[in-house]
Amino acid sequence: MSKAETFLDAFLSALRRAADYNRADQAPPAAVLWTDRDRQWESLLPRLRPELPLFTLGPYDPATRTGPAIYLRCMVARALPKADWPEDQTPILYLPGVSRQELRAVEDCPHLLQPLAELQYRGVLWTQKNGRDWTIEAFLRTTDGGLQIEVATDNATREAMQRALVRLADEPVAALRIETPLTADKLNTLLNPEPVRNLLLWMNDPIGQKTARSQAEWDAFRAICKDPFNFDPETDGEITAAELLGKQERIWKSVWNRFTESPRRYPAIPELLRRARPERKDDLFYHPSSWPQDNEAAEKALRERLIVLQDALPADARRAIRELEAAHGLRREWVWTELGQSPLACALLALVALAEATERPLGGGTPQEIADAYVKDGWKADAAFLDALAAAGTAEDVTAVKIAVESLYRAWLQASAEAFQQAVQHHPLPLLPLSGEVPAPRSGCCLLFADGLRFDVGQRLADALEAKGLTVVREWQFAALPGVTATAKPAASPVAPLLGPGPEFHATVTSDGAKVTAETLRRELAGCGYAILSEEETGTPTGAAWTEFGHLDTSGHTEGWKLALRVPEEVRELAQRIQVLLETGWTEVRVITDHGWLLLPGGLPKADLPEHLTETRKGRCARLKPSSTTGQQTVPWHWDKEVHIAVAPGISCYTAGKEYEHGGLSPQECVIPILTVRGALPTGPIATIAEVRWTRLRCRVQIAGAFSGLMIDLRTRAADLATSLAAAPKPVEATGQVSLVVPDDSRQGEAALVVLLGPEGQVLAQRATIVGEDT
Repeated sequence: MSKAETFLDAFLSALRRAADYNRADQAPPAAVLWTDRDRQWESLLPRLRPELPLFTLGPYDPATRTGPAIYLRCMVARALPKADWPEDQTPILYLPGVSRQELRAVEDCPHLLQPLAELQYRGVLWTQKNGRDWTIEAFLRTTDGGLQIEVATDNATREAMQRALVRLADEPVAALRIETPLTADKLNTLLNPEPVRNLLLWMNDPIGQKTARSQAEWDAFRAICKDPFNFDPETDGEITAAELLGKQERIWKSVWNRFTESPRRYPAIPELLRRARPERKDDLFYHPSSWPQDNEAAEKALRERLIVLQDALPADARRAIRELEAAHGLRREWVWTELGQSPLACALLALVALAEATERPLGGGTPQEIADAYVKDGWKADAAFLDALAAAGTAEDVTAVKIAVESLYRAWLQASAEAFQQAVQHHPLPLLPLSGEVPAPRSGCCLLFADGLRFDVGQRLADALEAKGLTVVREWQFAALPGVTATAKPAASPVAPLLGPGPEFHATVTSDGAKVTAETLRRELAGCGYAILSEEETGTPTGAAWTEFGHLDTSGHTEGWKLALRVPEEVRELAQRIQVLLETGWTEVRVITDHGWLLLPGGLPKADLPEHLTETRKGRCARLKPSSTTGQQTVPWHWDKEVHIAVAPGISCYTAGKEYEHGGLSPQECVIPILTVRGALPTGPIATIAEVRWTRLRCRVQIAGAFSGLMIDLRTRAADLATSLAAAPKPVEATGQVSLVVPDDSRQGEAALVVLLGPEGQVLAQRATIVGEDT
């Protein structure tokens, strides 16, 4: 396909035609004289010089073939070096600032032009038929020799076409004819093809943007700003522009919308809006969303309202949160949220979810019933709690959000823990067997242990994995008691049958009595056929492997409530690690953990347990001495049922000031996720057309792959049933074969498509064929 003719192509053709002559009875012209009194075409010269033997009247500059009249005369005579254009081309002499009338008889011609005067007799003048110089407007409009394009005749359009000439040169002539009449607006747009974006860029950097533009581009930009934006960047300035932007009236609404789509591209505009906010705010059309001060005032008011919840009852706090959402939720749609300046309005979204999730405590008479309720919906309270803390911005915001979440969450957390503890008191958690054989490693399966992967964080991880197109089976189980790493991690591993009780909360290896540490556990796993992978290794996916990843538990112990800030990053990194393992070739990654945890800003309440009763203690549990008794609830130790473990009541902790702890009895600590992750389901066709063979008008098709429930048809258009050449589509047989007959023998030799159809008639695959001919 040939390239569409542009304005420049047409202009070059017109210049070349100026040298046409009758070869039968005329001598070739010595030169084409191109006069241009108003210098309209000067900006186009750099584009013309590579295409033509073009010489320009002006100060001597041989690099651009420019010089005085005598230089041009000598070049035409080929009397100077570099007069080397092809013999069959006529030199073109461009005479800027010179009109046709000035090239009079030699004795009347201006002195500086006299060396050229004689050439008007041996050469030709390129002018309009009426003898006038070619102008841009004339070349666009004129029927004889021009482009026959309708152009507005006002001065603004004439100025715009002069400014836009270089850009106009590349416009297809056909496109210009469609845009007729050409107006100043359309021509200015050639220099500023995205006026809204250019306006925003200028507001963001007025000095830099003006400096970067040519004078023609700046003039075109000013013209566009004047109409339709009713604003002059040179005389009105950027603050006036910001005021118009913030008012969002008429065409400025589109500018505002463009700004809000990508506000980070224009980092200086928010400060401009701050300086431009009008004094009067009682205007019916005043937009508080436009001005950063209004958003800041709303954030301050919201902060103050959240702090007041310090002593509120949970029901009152929920009511207040809903009222605040009604007043401030809309601000999440404001541009200031995108710029990170509305953290409390964002936290409200999580606070509302927390208010909803904590309205009723977890119910049930048995641990299983409470766990089922927690797995169904209860975990959403924990997730909303973390989201609210993570959304807070400044230290003041953090304080306000902490107060709000505690007013909603503490009582619910306490009630849920007490209900679970009471249920366990009457219905002990099921005890896992301590004997048996180590299950055989599953080939292609990588076990990934994530310490402290609480159930709600596990659900986030599952969501993140599914968003990557991976398939996730979500399961859960009760953690081994107490839910501390030394006890629960070995219990969650495949080699648990090889382990037994040891000192403190530790397990030991039954065969040699070695205390189970991270290194000991890996040794036993390796001995049972598991490859041990570091956090970076992917291994060889032909056997089974064990790897550990994540730092949730460590971050919780060291950072307290700030763990909420780390959870999104932990989830991203875990998801990436799992994806890499699957991409390496592991067919399945099974994510396991040891325990969950409690988190409460400001610290969990203190519980007392005399030290002389205990052998060792953690924050939420203690191993009692054999002869000790206590009024606090106890549970049997996972590794030795004769050892009693005291668990702190409710959400209390044996150590004061702890914001993060685990080891006690609560759904958050004891209900742990198990995620089985596999690669994405195939997105292509579930079967393929393996072979097409013809016997006269009978077509035999062989299908490969999973073809159950699929059908085959023969059509001239793949998705159009009406173009079928067969009597009807036929199901694929158990052998994967289908036989179709074309009843109309006149169709022989026609092009057709064998189409594989899904259960809903959708085209899954197709293959071109010729009726009656093997393909």
